[in-house]
Amino acid sequence: MAKFLFIIDQLSSGGAPRSVIKLTRALLEQEHRVTLIALRAPVTLPVPEGASVHVVPFAPKGRWEKLRRYEFHARQLDEFLDRLGEAFDLVVANLNHAHQVAARSKLSSKAWLCIRSDPWQRLISHKQGWQRAIKQQKVKALYRNKKILTLTQENVRSLDRIGIQPARAEVIPNLVELEHIRKKMIAPLPEPELEQCDFCLFVGRLNMRQKRLDRLLEGYKASGTEMPLIMVGDGDANAVEEVQTRAAALGIDKQVMLLGSRDNPFPYMHRARLLLLASDYEGLPNVIIEALACGTPVVSTDCLSGPRDILQGKLARGLVTPKEDTAGFGRAISDLLANPPTIDPEALEQYAPATVVSRYLELAEEDAISR
Repeated sequence: MAKFLFIIDQLSSGGAPRSVIKLTRALLEQEHRVTLIALRAPVTLPVPEGASVHVVPFAPKGRWEKLRRYEFHARQLDEFLDRLGEAFDLVVANLNHAHQVAARSKLSSKAWLCIRSDPWQRLISHKQGWQRAIKQQKVKALYRNKKILTLTQENVRSLDRIGIQPARAEVIPNLVELEHIRKKMIAPLPEPELEQCDFCLFVGRLNMRQKRLDRLLEGYKASGTEMPLIMVGDGDANAVEEVQTRAAALGIDKQVMLLGSRDNPFPYMHRARLLLLASDYEGLPNVIIEALACGTPVVSTDCLSGPRDILQGKLARGLVTPKEDTAGFGRAISDLLANPPTIDPEALEQYAPATVVSRYLELAEEDAISR
């Protein structure tokens, strides 16, 4: 039995907290012990029974504490860990605030900092001139000589691009509950009219900056398909209105259906002919793995990072390079609709709970040997 500590910014929403909870559940099922520390309240996501959950928040008082909030929060974390009095075989910090705090705490040399999106794209690329230089130095200072976990090989290459030399770097993908997905995908759709209808599908937050729904709509239009495009996911009123406006401008508003969020998106994935993703950047896009687990091919931009790690072999026909090529996106849609690639279930086993848990256990054993 191994003892794991996961530190994370919050456990209330988002892909990273949900991924940590899935990993926690898989570790508990193998009778390991898991402690979760959220650095901000509240905890609203369903934490698996058996996990030990704590909130260690920090509210700065005045400008001085706000400027040095990571240092003060690290002291607070150290005090809590002293009171807790437990030793852990593996410590992993997830998300930026947790990285900043763990790097300043007594865990600095022990903790693995899990980077869940491309660091160059997310942290530096949008900066210009002296602002980019300053940001790059801050990112290098945070991750230099630290133990780094990433979700993809591209993330490791991005560290090198920034000039970061970690103490170690390991790639472990997100855990995807493949069997759970395959059980839930056979549920009936709430919309009976879609049961016998061929359609393309987008699943995700309606976010123009990252998901580039403008590019998605243009690529879908360029494909010439008459199949509906079903969009499952929420977003603010402005994003919904922008999607509707752009669809109308392209003359495809009658084909585009915005369904909003769904608790169970897997029946849509299972019945769709294709899943479409046109992002500028990702971490490791679970939605691609989930669609493949449902038996549905994917057309995706070859963005930073993730799609190239997943869509390999015959599935690479769905990768669109360069990502700005909307005509190429349309051709890929037409190609895969006419001749869908075979999806090998074994290619998804690297994301299965047992496989990912075994990788974390290897890290825990290596950390124990190095102490």
